Formats: sequence, structure tokens, C-alpha cells
Amino acid sequence: MLLAAGCARYVRGIRSDDTLVFGSPASNDSGYDPRVSLSRNEEQVILQVFDTLIAADQDDSLHPGLARDWQVSDDCRSVILTLRDDVRFHDGTPFDAAAVKFTFDSIVDPKTGSMGAIDLIGPYAGADILGPHAVRLRWREPFPRVLYILADRKTSVVSPTAVRRLGNAGFAEAPVGTGPFVFRSWTKGDSVALERNPHYRWGPAFLPAGPAATARIVHRFIPNDFTRVAALDAGEIDICALTPLLDTHNLAADPRYAAMIAVAQGLPSGFCLNTSRGPFNDIRVRRAFMMAIDRPWLSRNLFFDLAKPAWGPLASSFPEYWPGVRSYYAFDPRAAARLLDEAGWRMGPNGIRQKDGQPLAIYTPLFIDPTIGVAIQAQARKLGFDVTIEQVTRQKQDELMFANGYDMLSQRWDRNDASVLELAFLTRNIPQPGHYSFNWARLRDPALDSLLARAAASTVPGDRKALYAEAQRMIMEAAVFLPIHEQVQTIVHPRELTGLRFASGNWQLRLAGARREGLTAR
Repeated sequence: MLLAAGCARYVRGIRSDDTLVFGSPASNDSGYDPRVSLSRNEEQVILQVFDTLIAADQDDSLHPGLARDWQVSDDCRSVILTLRDDVRFHDGTPFDAAAVKFTFDSIVDPKTGSMGAIDLIGPYAGADILGPHAVRLRWREPFPRVLYILADRKTSVVSPTAVRRLGNAGFAEAPVGTGPFVFRSWTKGDSVALERNPHYRWGPAFLPAGPAATARIVHRFIPNDFTRVAALDAGEIDICALTPLLDTHNLAADPRYAAMIAVAQGLPSGFCLNTSRGPFNDIRVRRAFMMAIDRPWLSRNLFFDLAKPAWGPLASSFPEYWPGVRSYYAFDPRAAARLLDEAGWRMGPNGIRQKDGQPLAIYTPLFIDPTIGVAIQAQARKLGFDVTIEQVTRQKQDELMFANGYDMLSQRWDRNDASVLELAFLTRNIPQPGHYSFNWARLRDPALDSLLARAAASTVPGDRKALYAEAQRMIMEAAVFLPIHEQVQTIVHPRELTGLRFASGNWQLRLAGARREGLTAR
């Protein structure tokens, strides 16, 4: 009751010095089970409630987490983890090797319904309990990125007792982890309330030792950008996430505020071009469409140069990023027009190209980034494309995705490993009824499948980088992904708030070290 009352006071605009309010750009009606989640906004909460076996800092450096030590086998098919013996879940049950085995075994259990972690852990084969606080995780084939996977929020360790008591659906609504904050309440469509874990003593070395400085965290869902910024200015929230770029630019110049801007790792914001139907079945049309879009113009005029143009399928912050992607599909209307003419699409009297009596029509359902969609629509129209942008719900987009009822879909991914390419471009990830996956370009390329498999299994850094460079080249040659801009997370907060720290991947914020000047732990 004390927590709920404190949160209510704050929402009405009366500041409570021991409560920190995070303004989130998206509501969530799915839940906060790390084994299931796909949402980076859900992971903002998950990060505070759960711990990972290995902790990755914002520079991707690895540190002990729930595992004190680890040893990867020479063939990269297994890892032995020595676990901490002083950790307890929020429900009072002990963290141990059995909890690790339960977490990973349940990820691959179809009844769990994992959408993110199941792809992340790859060819997981099982776990062997070697002692109360020692466990071996095994893979069916070499898995050299295992340590980074164990540092990913989707592999956070869950309480087996809570899952068995609540069931998977119930656990998603009342998750139990070992993290610096305890999940207390969730008002769907409005907020999530967390409370400091007073027993927390096992955080990674890059965070302050001991319990969090802030007694309570409230994640308020404020999808409207204008409303979220207004809430920051009114003192109703302490942190404005995904602040619109114009507001970030203006607020950063105000001495009352500080801004944090980072390029998120993963797949840049862009569009998948559906190769299986319609005009984009022709590679010449796909290439022409990509050359019709002036990405530097979009960066200057929509993003105020705070979000730089993206040129390939990997964020430029990756060590595996291949600079050669910049040579593909620069803005070139004349070359685009020649390709469309060659493909038989001739300009019609209404400014829309036609072929065999059919217009050059591209259907794009969007539930995010409508401004970008409208700008692309206008630019493509100059070359004779008739792009229809329909604002839809996530559920409607998913229905169209399964039914192959689209020509172009917006996509972006946050992941701290170049294997993110597998999600969007492997043949096995073409969506099928009952199989939610992310190859929305519906690309079928056995050679790329093989290359990505070799890259994922490579244990030599130089070879791995070369393989991923070739994968990026093949994806660009196929013209199946139109990168628009680097994903950036723009955080604005009052200057007196300190201790905020990006998590690995540069999207979520760790809040355990956050404190307002004059605020002390109570």
C-alpha cells in the first residue's frame, strides 16, 4: 500500500524524492518475462528486475554477474559456470544451478512461447548440474558468442518456484528475478511500479555496491511524444526516453537538462522489401526504390543530424560493420528511372508508373515511425511509385505479416552481436503460420544461410569479421533491406539526476545507480 500511495502522489505532480519516474514511449500488454519478450521497452523493466549470468557494460566489456567465473571449452560447444552462492530471488528462494538449468530448458520448451531468447541461444543442447552452484551449458555445435548471449537480458535467470506457482502467463504479469528492484505492480496501459531490493549485494562491478539509491521506480507509459516531453518539463517524470530529436536538440541547450544520445547496436531502422510478391519481386525495382530515397536529406530535415543515415544492415557501432555498404544505393533518381524503364515500368499520365495496365503500387502497413513513412512516400512518388502508407496496430501488422499481405515492412532490432543478421535474413526465419519470425523480406538464399552459419560458428575474430563483411555485401547486392537511419536512444533528464548508465547495446538504462542530488538510500 505504501508503494501505491507514493506512486499516486507522484503521478499527480507532487514530487516524491525517493521515487524516480521513467517516461516510456510505449505501453505494453504482453508481460515482462525475459524468456519470452521481444520488446526493447519491456526490457527496460526487465533490466531492473533480473540479473544475467554475465554482466555486459555499455562498452560491451564483460564482467561477473550471477556467475563468478566461467570457462568456455576449446571447441566452443559448452561453458562451465561457477555461480554465486549468496544470491536469492525476490520470492526468497535461493539462486542456484537448478535455476539456471530451468531457465534455459524452459526457453526451448514450446509451452513457454519464447519469441526472442529461443533464437538468441541458438543450438542449445542442455544443461548439466555439476554442483549446487556449478553448471555446464551445452550446444550442439560451436557457439563462440556464448558469453555475450549469457549477458543478454533475454537470458536473465528466472525463479523456477515463481514460474511453477504462477504458470508462464502469470509469471509474465508478476515476474520474479534477483535484480536491484522488485516488481510490485502493473497497471496495464499506464505504469509499472518497482521497489528497491534491500538485500541486493551482488551487482556487477561497474555499478555502485549495495542496494539502489532510489527507493522506487515507476515506469509510466506515455506513447505520445509531445505529452512525454511536456511531462518532463512539468516535473511529472524524471527521465524522458526516446525523446524526439528536435526536442532533444532544444532541451540539450537548456541548462536545466542533460541529454544522453547513443547509437543502438543491432539492425538500423529501415524497411524490408518483400521479394515474394508484387513489384519488389523484381530486383531492379528494389534497387530503384532504394536509389529513390535521399537518406542524408532525411537525416538533416527529420533528425537534425542527431540520427545519422544508415547504409547497411548492421549498426556502425559494431566491430563487424563493413564500410563497403556506403557504396550501395546512393540517392540517384536518374539511375533509378533507368532501372524502372528497363523493368518495363513506364511513367503514366498521373505520375505513377504502369506495367501491363497495373500501377507501380507498394503497400506499407506501419505501426511505428509514420513520419518516416510519409517522407519516403513523397520521395518515391517522384520516381513514379505509388506508396500507400497505412497506420495499423501491432496486431494488424502481425496478421498481414503472416498472410504475406504487404510489400514493405518497417524493421529494426537491438542486439549486441552481429548475429542479429540471422533474424532478418535466414531462410528459416521466413514467417509461417504458427512460426513468428523476422525474415520479412522473405529472402531465400542458401548461400547466405551457409555464410551466416559459418560466421556464427567462427572462433577467430579476423575470420568472423571477414565472414560478416561478405554477408553484408550479399544482403546489399540482393537489395532486400532499405536502411534509413542509425537507431539512437535519446534520453533527456534534469541535470541534477546523476548515475544513469546505458546498458550494453545502448538502448536501455540501468537505474540502480541513479540518484537525485540530495537523495540518499533509505
